[in-house]
Amino acid sequence: MYKTLLIMIMILVSFNSSWSKNNIPKEQTMQIEFDKTKISYTEKGQGDITLLFIHGWCINKSYWDAQLEFFSKNYKTIALDLPGFGNSTAERENWTIEEYSSDIINFMDRLKLKNVILVGHSMAGEIILETALTDHQAIKGIIGIDTFKIIDVPFSPKQIEEMNAFMKELEKDFNKMAPSYVDLMLVTPATDPAVTKRLKSDFATTNPAVGFLSISSYINYTRIEAGKLQSLNYKLHLLNSDGVPTNIAGLEKHCKSSFELFDVKATSHYPMIENPDGFNQELQKIINQI
Repeated sequence: MYKTLLIMIMILVSFNSSWSKNNIPKEQTMQIEFDKTKISYTEKGQGDITLLFIHGWCINKSYWDAQLEFFSKNYKTIALDLPGFGNSTAERENWTIEEYSSDIINFMDRLKLKNVILVGHSMAGEIILETALTDHQAIKGIIGIDTFKIIDVPFSPKQIEEMNAFMKELEKDFNKMAPSYVDLMLVTPATDPAVTKRLKSDFATTNPAVGFLSISSYINYTRIEAGKLQSLNYKLHLLNSDGVPTNIAGLEKHCKSSFELFDVKATSHYPMIENPDGFNQELQKIINQI
């Protein structure tokens, strides 16, 4: 009797062990649809906290692969393609920060996400700001990646003239001019050539209408974002590359709910793929505070 009971216990333990291993959530790429919008997203891991990674201009969710691999051990992690980029689509004419914010809210609602930490890179920093201003109950905190660096930084007439000229050329021939912006503003001579090549390829294949209208909206939004920050009810956490300094004075003036800046060393505008190990370590420090 004792021997039979022991065998049954061993079988049960073995079964439970196998069940646990087989039921650890694996990486899945799926699609969700609402309001003539289809969002492709990758989900990995499980946990009480959801890390929702949102990419910047002209790139896609694959830029977060190293983060999903690292953080999915302790959290539910999701990276999505914004509509018009990657594998996500939408039937619309307005590709604005506000529209993208609505997409994020709809996405969280459809998936019934809770305790969400929004992680937004570059242009997505403005998207998560706009989203957080709704005080949506699912949002636990926000983290901007290499964004909000030039709050209250004045531009000279020459700089404004050069930007206006570039935007005119971008509108004329987006797929030719967009890759040139990579060399002009987003990487340095020290950037890994493979990273630069990847960026230029993604920029060159972006839908011209989506690319031009979204960057135009982003530029317009930066003119009012200081006022938006004053209304933010969340602490603003930033993880920025130290390649270009962040204007701390502007953040101190406008972030009424406080902010904290962390640095990633020796990268250009894409620290999550240029230095993923260092980036993940710093991001974990921020998550621990939220």
